[in-house]
Parts: sequence; structure tokens; C-alpha cells
Amino acid sequence: MVRRAPSLLAAVQARRGAWVLAGLVALGSASASAGNGGEARSVLRDADRPYTTVAGDPDASAVVQNPANLGYLAGFNAVLDFAIHSAASGRRGNGVGLFAAVPLPWQILSLGIGGQVLWREQTTAGGNFPTGDEPYGKLSFAVAVPLMRWARGLSLGMSYSRLFAPSNTLARGANQFDLAISWQANRYLTLALAARGLNAPRLEGQRVPVTLDPELALRPLGTPQLEFALGMRSTPSRAPSAQIQGWPLQPRGRIVAGDRGVRAYIEAERVAYFDDAGGVDPFDAVRVSVGLQFDSPHVGGALGPSLGLGTQRGGGGGLQGAAGRLRVSHERYEDVLPVRPRRVTRLSLAGKSSDRELAELVWTLDELARRRAGVTLVELGESGFGLAQLEELREALLRLRDGGGTIVAYLVGGELSDYFLASVADRVVAHPEVRLSIVGFAQRTFYWGELLERLGVKSEFVRIAEYKGTPERFARDGPSPPVAAANRTLLTDRWNHVVRLVGRARARDPAVVSDWVDAAPWQPEDARRRGIVDDLAFPDELDAELEAWLGRRVRIEPPPKAPTRSADWVEPAHVAVLHIDGSLVTGSSARIPLLGIELAGSDTISKEIEALRDAGAVKAVVVRINSRGGSVRAAEAIVRELELTREDKPVVVSFGEVATSGGYLIATGGQYIFANATTVTGSIGVFRPKLDLSGMLDRFGVGVDILSIGERAAMASWWKPYSESERAAAMTGIQGSYDRFVDRVAKARSMTPEEVDAVGGGRLWSGVRAAEVGLVDRYGGMYDAVARAARMAGMNPGARGIPVRHYPPPPNLLERLRALFGLELPIRLGARESGTPLAAAADPLGSRALSFADPLLRALRLLPAALWLAEGPEAMALADFHIEFEG
Repeated sequence: MVRRAPSLLAAVQARRGAWVLAGLVALGSASASAGNGGEARSVLRDADRPYTTVAGDPDASAVVQNPANLGYLAGFNAVLDFAIHSAASGRRGNGVGLFAAVPLPWQILSLGIGGQVLWREQTTAGGNFPTGDEPYGKLSFAVAVPLMRWARGLSLGMSYSRLFAPSNTLARGANQFDLAISWQANRYLTLALAARGLNAPRLEGQRVPVTLDPELALRPLGTPQLEFALGMRSTPSRAPSAQIQGWPLQPRGRIVAGDRGVRAYIEAERVAYFDDAGGVDPFDAVRVSVGLQFDSPHVGGALGPSLGLGTQRGGGGGLQGAAGRLRVSHERYEDVLPVRPRRVTRLSLAGKSSDRELAELVWTLDELARRRAGVTLVELGESGFGLAQLEELREALLRLRDGGGTIVAYLVGGELSDYFLASVADRVVAHPEVRLSIVGFAQRTFYWGELLERLGVKSEFVRIAEYKGTPERFARDGPSPPVAAANRTLLTDRWNHVVRLVGRARARDPAVVSDWVDAAPWQPEDARRRGIVDDLAFPDELDAELEAWLGRRVRIEPPPKAPTRSADWVEPAHVAVLHIDGSLVTGSSARIPLLGIELAGSDTISKEIEALRDAGAVKAVVVRINSRGGSVRAAEAIVRELELTREDKPVVVSFGEVATSGGYLIATGGQYIFANATTVTGSIGVFRPKLDLSGMLDRFGVGVDILSIGERAAMASWWKPYSESERAAAMTGIQGSYDRFVDRVAKARSMTPEEVDAVGGGRLWSGVRAAEVGLVDRYGGMYDAVARAARMAGMNPGARGIPVRHYPPPPNLLERLRALFGLELPIRLGARESGTPLAAAADPLGSRALSFADPLLRALRLLPAALWLAEGPEAMALADFHIEFEG
């Protein structure tokens, strides 16, 4: 016979002083009085899942677990959770839940939705009171606000839920509002707090107090390989029914361990039970979930049994049921499964030209090498990569092949640089209707001296070193003998390197490869007969061609474009790759879209280096230089920041296609220099640009009256020639700049100033020669520089390699629009002279002229941007040259 609530309360009060306070006993006895034995659990609580995550890795179930965690998602995520327990267990965690979440563009918000069906197998009659055991539904909506831009690792979230129940009067129509916060403090620690039921939901006319759910998660190794967590659900003891409030204090803990897509988990939580027989004493029990979690890039799952400890009085000890999870995501998780043998990964070079795009390809290839990913198809379309960049990509392909991968290259025509890359492949396939134009290299340099003379313009450049060729372009109609000899040596070095490596890859003597080039262009069938390529195929025949060659069916797929899920709580310890691209100028960096010109501003880069120096997650810095140089003042400002940085962390330099003059000067701020064999570097020299335009003005009948006080007050003017005194002063100034340049190189390279001057003098060097004369330390690209920097910093590569981040970060949409419409382009074109402002120093071209004057734009592209964008004459460390692949 079931006793009435008043008698139970009297019994409880008589036993005051037992193991629990009177309020807790009242809670338990009320539940028992309803004839509702088993777990003391509120209907507001969600279904069980394999393990609870309030602080830790986010997925879509964060909609109800902790909505703040949705802010850490980088792509669409959906989760199906289920938990089923036996009727004898007395558990109330049965349910099925489906959740989905997606971050909005630029991760300004993350949205989530979830639906659940919950029930409990009844073991007793319901009596005269509602038990809450009848099935009911729960619909939830959540939003997260990532605050990581302003507060590292911080995210806020809120959710709203409504309960639906045709027959469950206790749950029907209840509303719940939750608020949560998560803080990923560092890679070792995450803290989170979810406040559930802030609106004090009304159940059967009774208000349910707020439930607080804090959790602390620890990763002792700083990686997801091992994780501990401690949490606790806490509800003030004010509600009269466990079905309304749940148990007041329920601590829990979990351990998750594993790697490479396989993790084992165990979670234990304190729960409370009541006897089905109507006893008044609640007793402690422990819910234990164990199991395994498996992940592939876009699908994953977890499954394990649910156990009960200390529940013998309820009759439900031991195995009680099971809980599982199925995950689908746009983000790519770490993969436990090997790459399918049928898959051929396609890499296209079409439209790619920047070092960041090169890095993406190189790291993709090395990821494929780590996963032993079968066959890779490289399509050499219309790319803008230079020879040194292609050499880096070639080295990555060699690492892939040495790791057991198979490489197929597909050529649609192509120049010698394309063939240089394709030659490393196991099989070279060409388009059957496009000729192969491997005709060689040509260097093109325009000389403006005679034109300027005809216009009445006199070149007044002063320079240090006879090999500094840029000033000659404005004073002569061709190169001087020293400059011509240096240019020929540079071109020959690059040619010899390419021919030698192509011959080695194709098992031919270099003389044979030279004959191939001299006889080019080749018709596709002739190229196949001569062994230049292995086969011919149209693009739509590639799959059949590969199947015939490999002897199995294949499927050609591009590499995954989905974002890779970061399992780290905050930005992991990583190597920062700082990109310095384009002409060096003082001020801010910018891009001029109409001209395709990059400007590397000393202010922008210096601030970025300072931020990297102060960033705790940055353990080493790789400076990637792709610059012909420019302003000496800008280069020296950048070097100073690098020198300060290397006092705290390693600084390694990687040369791209070109790192000359001021670009080389920046490298003296590093501790180790990598260059590709075909990189163009050196040009240690300085000049000061100045043109005397007074003769041109005379021809047009324009007079200029220059009034000055001070013998050299107008020495920087482009409207008069130098006086002997002014020329001597200008020469003294650039001599000082050159001496500082030489001293910096001597100190950085452990050379004497005399040794630096012997290899300097403005002379250009290929990477091969630069290593011989001591200007670089070793051949290699970004990949090698990152590996060296990581070793210097004592970093462990781990299973997924060395974490790398590129800086400055890519521009956001607003910045791209502003650059596209030219709202912040520093186009000064000599607007002022040596610090002397002009009253009306507007851009003489104007944005309208830039938009429509196509011939002028083409002419400007041929001129060094650091010259015509300078505010006035200043010392320049600049090497200007252009090597083409004719075809």
C-alpha cells in the first residue's frame, strides 16, 4: 500500500539527522510517495549521451549541453544521440536527440537547433500523482556569440527549449531558457558554466530553481590525446519533487584518451535512486558510461554500454543499457581510416601564384605523404608560379613519391617551367592537341635612357657598386658590361639546374634535354615518340588512362576543401610564417589591383612582427621573403623588429622566387637562411633615384623658380640638376647606407666586410651560387624552413606534423572591397619632395585616369613600384629584373 505524502513527511521529520538534510529527504520521499521509484531526475533534463561535454570539444549537441561551445565550430555539424536502458534499471535517461549547428559567415554567430524524444520504462504504477515518465518531446534553439576577436578563447551562448507532451502533464508546455559561457584559457585548460532554467520554468504550477552546471576540463599533454574533466549539476533544494527538480548535487568526471581518430572514454556521475517499494530513504548510486569513439573526416560515431554501481536496492545494478552517437560534419576530423585505394587526388595549379597558395599545395602533398595516399594527379594549368616556387612544389612531390605515393602529371601545352615540375612524376600525360612549348628562358629588361634624353630628362641617379643595374635603366640604352655579365651568369645557373634535374628525372643526359628545348615547340605526338611525355589524353579521358595504367578502377577527386577541425581548445603552439611580398615602402602595406602590385609597408610588417614576438602560441617565426627590395629605411625598420624577436624565439628566413637588395637586407634579421636553387638573391647595393626634369620643362616653355635658403635645401628636387656639392652629399648618404648594409650582412653571415663587398656590389646570384659564396645556409623552401624553426624551438611534430599559421591573416571582405575600389592606395607618384610638402600635391593620374589609361598602366607595371610610389628621392636597395619563359 502506498503511503500518503503527509505521513511520509512526518516519518522523514522523525528521522531528521540522518545522512541527508530534511529538505533532501523531503524531495526523495515525495518522489517515492508518488509510487515513482528509480532515478531522481527532472523532466527538464535531457537524455543521456555517451559522455557529457560542458567544457571540451564542441559538436551540435552543444545546443543543449552548452550553447556557448557552438562558437568554436568552423563548419556545419550534426549529431544523432541515443540512450536506451532496461526497465529494471529505473533509469530516466532514455531518449533520442537530433541536433544541427552552423556558424554564420566570418563566424560572427553560430546557430543551432535540436529535437529530442524522451521516455522511461515504468516499473510502478503512477499512483494519483503525475510521474513524468510518459513520453514527451523537447525542441531547442541556440545561438552562440564567439568573442575570440576581443577576448582569447571566450564564447557566450544561450538557448531556448519547449517541451511537448500529449499525455505527460508534468512536462507539457514547459519553457526553459539557458545561458552559458565557455573559456578556452589555453591548450591545457577549459572552463565552462551553463545556467539552466534561468526563467524558473513552471511544472505542475511549481517553479523550478536554476540549475548550475560548471565543468573544468584538463589536457595534461596540451593535446587531445588525454583529457580529464570534472563537473557538477547543482540545484538548490526548494522543489518538492525529484521529477520537477532532480537531485540537488550530482558530481561527475570523465577521461577521454586516444589518437588518430580513435578515442576511448569513461564517465562516472553520482545519481540518486528511490525504492519502487515506497521506501523513504534515497540512496547513492553511480552511473558509468564506457565506450569507443571513431572518426573519419566527415562522419564519426561513439558507442558503449551504460553501467550502474550501487543500485542493488533498486534492482538495476550492472549493465543497464547503451548510449551512442553519430556525427556528420563539414569540418574534417582526423581520420582513422586509410585513404581508399581507388581514390586519385587531383591538384590543380590553374590560377595560383602566391606563396600562400604554394604553401597550401605543399602542405597538402605532405599530408598525403603522411597518410600514404596512393595516387596524386597534378594538373599544370595556367599558373603564375615562378621557377623557384615550382622547385618547392617539385621537392614536395619528391617527398610524396619517396613515401610510397604515385604521381601523374597532366600537361596542357606548357612551358619549360611546367615541364620542370612535371618531369618528377611517375607518368607524364599531355593534351593531344596542344603543342609543348618548352623553348627555354629569356630575360627582358627595358632601358629608358635614350627616350628620357629625347624628352629632355636627365638621369641623376647615384649608386654604390658597378653591378647595381637598376639605375642603368634610366641612364643607358643597354646594360653595362659588368651588369650584362652578371645577368648572363644568373640565367645560365638557372638553366643548368633545370636541365640537370629534368635529365635526372627522365633518365636522360642533360645534353638530350638541351636538344629537346632547342627543337621545341613539340607537337604532342612527336613529344610522346621522343619520350618527352609518356602518353596523350583529353581531360575527359584521364580516368580511363589512369585505370589502364594502374590496372584498377579509380575515382579522381580534388583534395577536401572543408575546414580541418582543430581539436585544440585554443590556437596551438605553432610556427608562424610571416609573408613579406612586393616592393618595400615606408608606411602601410597595400595592394594595387589594377597594376597587380604588392607593397610591403614597414609599419604594417613591424607591427605584425611585434605581435608574433608577444604571442605565446608562436614558438618560432619563419620569414618568407618574395621581394626585390625598395626603401632602405623600410628594410632597416623590419630588420630591427626581427632582431628583437630572435632574442626570444627562433627566426628562420625562407627565400621565395626573389629576395634581393632590400629583400636580402631583411634576411640579416634571421638566424638561418633557406633558398631554392633557382631563387634570385643578393644585389647587395644601394642607389638614390633622381631625375632632372628641367630640360623637359624648357622644351615646353615652362619655367621653374626654386627659392631656397641653405646650400643644399633643394638637392632632392626633380626640377633641377645636382650641383657638385649636392651630388657629393647624395653619394655620402648612400655610402653610409651601403656600409650599414655590408656590416649587417657581415655580422649575420660571419663574414668580414671585405668578403661581403666582394660578393656584393649589387651582383645578383642564383640560390646555387649564393650557397657557394656564403649568402645562404641551405637549399630548401618553406617546408624545410618550418622544420628547422620547429627543431630550434624544441617542438614535437606529432602525428599531424608541425602546426603552421600564416601571417598577416588574409584580408576580410571589407578590406578586399576597399582595396578593389582603391580607397586606401598610397599612390603618391612624387607628390612631395624630400619632406617638403606641395600645396596641391594631388595624385597627377587620379583614380579615373588609372581606370582607363591602359597604356600608361602597362608602362607603370614595368617600372619598379618603389620608385614611382616613393614620396621623394631616398636611398633604395632595389634590384629590378624579369626572367620570362618564352613559349
